[in-house]
Amino acid sequence: MYHFFSKNEARKNERVTFVGNFTDGVLKIAVARCSKKDQFIRRKGVQIAEGRLSKNKLVFSQEMPNCTGAEFVEISKSLVGEIVRTKVVLMANKPAIIPVN
Repeated sequence: MYHFFSKNEARKNERVTFVGNFTDGVLKIAVARCSKKDQFIRRKGVQIAEGRLSKNKLVFSQEMPNCTGAEFVEISKSLVGEIVRTKVVLMANKPAIIPVN
């Protein structure tokens, strides 16, 4: 199981905890987001993100031949900005919205 904790983004105090698991050729990542009003506690973030991971409430899911810790960190870093900006932590299970003309 992988863990990654984002840095304090632009003094907003909004931080993200990532928990990932790579099994059967699929990397699954769940997150917990700390708002401006909350105090960031790694243990609490891991607990929330692990709970979401066990319930398959994911922010990211992708088939891969293999996954290293470095690859997990790079994927997590690429997701931080969008999660902090949109406050959305459950992106992977949302159906695609197709515009109707």
